[in-house]
Amino acid sequence: MAFTVLAFASCSRQVHTYVPNQANVPLLKEKNEFKGNVSFTNWQGAYAVTDNIGIMASGQYVWRNMFYDRDSDGDYLLDPHVRGGLIEGGVGFFKPIGTSRRAIFDVYAGYGNGSFKTVDNGFQYDSIQGNPDYLLRTKFHKFFVQPSFGLSHKVVEAAFSTRFSVVRFYDQTMGSKVFEDNESRRENFMRLSDKAIPFFEPTFTVRVGYRYVKWQAQLLFSVPINDETYTGYQVGDFFQPVSLTMGVSLNFGQWVQDAGK
Repeated sequence: MAFTVLAFASCSRQVHTYVPNQANVPLLKEKNEFKGNVSFTNWQGAYAVTDNIGIMASGQYVWRNMFYDRDSDGDYLLDPHVRGGLIEGGVGFFKPIGTSRRAIFDVYAGYGNGSFKTVDNGFQYDSIQGNPDYLLRTKFHKFFVQPSFGLSHKVVEAAFSTRFSVVRFYDQTMGSKVFEDNESRRENFMRLSDKAIPFFEPTFTVRVGYRYVKWQAQLLFSVPINDETYTGYQVGDFFQPVSLTMGVSLNFGQWVQDAGK
């Protein structure tokens, strides 16, 4: 399924009004454990309230202008002009498996709210705010359920997650020159709010380091499930289909425990 998304997305440069946030995959093991993740575009935290119940919070802010030339069209997977993000929170159940407690199963559910804006490819770079005729905006509610299975060691952690997100867009706005030569695409953009859109988001997370601090990399695919919603345009037209993030993972709970010994 992921290769299909890549094939669609590589056909043309995209205008994205929704960028999936990094999945929060804490792999908690015990009460009072706290983990945080920090990358250029995502900030996350998770805390174990009991030996089996955890809470999480995540923030995202995407701003790519600094990474592209002024007149750049970006690449075939990323829209260089997209800006925005979300804030979300969740609660879940986690369970270490086996006597070694290195294998972990968890499942979290939660809600988020956010918005994105970008510009049509016909726009000549000045600033997003300075070109309202080419500007697209969306706001959205997001609900998610995220089961994960992972292995946690003091040096390496790895996890596979299958996040299911349901996104409800609202308050879309579009400048007068957006897709001005493609009326069907203008209509498709405004139809995004007709009904909630489900996404299947398989995710691979790897952390490497020692005890308190690890380097983290995550690969996430975001696949819209209901194809009928997208009749007439490619799946990557408005939704970024692939996300690769890198950053730092911090295990504050382990740090505090070791300091108290």
